[in-house]
Amino acid sequence: MNEKVLGHFLRYKREHVDLAAYAIVPERKRRTPGLSRDEVASMAHVSVDWYTRIEQGRSRATPSADVLAALCRVLRFTRSESEYAFNLVSLAPPRVAQQEVSSTALALIASREPLPAFIMDRNLTLVATNQSFQQLYGNWERQSPLTRNWVWRTFNSDCFRQRLSGWDQYARYVTAVFRKRYSEAADAQFLFQLFEAVKTDAIFSAAWDTLVVSDFKTQHLLLTNREVGELYLIETVLALPGTGQYVVFEDAGDQMTRTKLQRLMAKAKGLRRRE
Repeated sequence: MNEKVLGHFLRYKREHVDLAAYAIVPERKRRTPGLSRDEVASMAHVSVDWYTRIEQGRSRATPSADVLAALCRVLRFTRSESEYAFNLVSLAPPRVAQQEVSSTALALIASREPLPAFIMDRNLTLVATNQSFQQLYGNWERQSPLTRNWVWRTFNSDCFRQRLSGWDQYARYVTAVFRKRYSEAADAQFLFQLFEAVKTDAIFSAAWDTLVVSDFKTQHLLLTNREVGELYLIETVLALPGTGQYVVFEDAGDQMTRTKLQRLMAKAKGLRRRE
């Protein structure tokens, strides 16, 4: 625990806020620069005594997650500052999922063509795909969040289940990743709905019962495409900082695969030009 460090940080940020942002006109008689403890406590809906104890880092004056979140809001912390404050007292920072995909992220996956790439949100639901992905797996973007979900698709899409060599092993990996994600937001209604939708699948049930937990790991995939045959893809997942989103790259594992993907993209572009 670093209550004293937290208190010092809160005091520093309190004394250096821009009063104009709070519609407070600075007065010559103000005893301290920035906000007073009374003002912070009032806006955070806590007692002045309790806030004072927190700021002074007194013994057993560790704020709850709700109180600390309120203080971060009042002092207008950035996401990084909020995470720092929570980390100081060993609390889990509040998770804020970004709904929109930035133009930078969209440009990133577009630049990967003819290699498939997509973006998932914190619930592992696809929120953006590039044209190469759509050509290989289909266009999911107009479907419901549940049927766009990576976990749901793994167990319900023939493109995965019938054409992916070693699908059962991949499905177990996806289940282990889902277990970890579910543990981070066990009360999330959507994740419960997702669990209910796949729990009766025999492979999912068996994998779930093994209690295996996993982070994202690089996966080597052999996928059969009806037009070009077998594709060797290397799947890598990276977090997009500060967004709660993940970008997934499926790189060509050999030159033959890259050539086949280029052929698929060329055909797709030719069809679009004739439409």
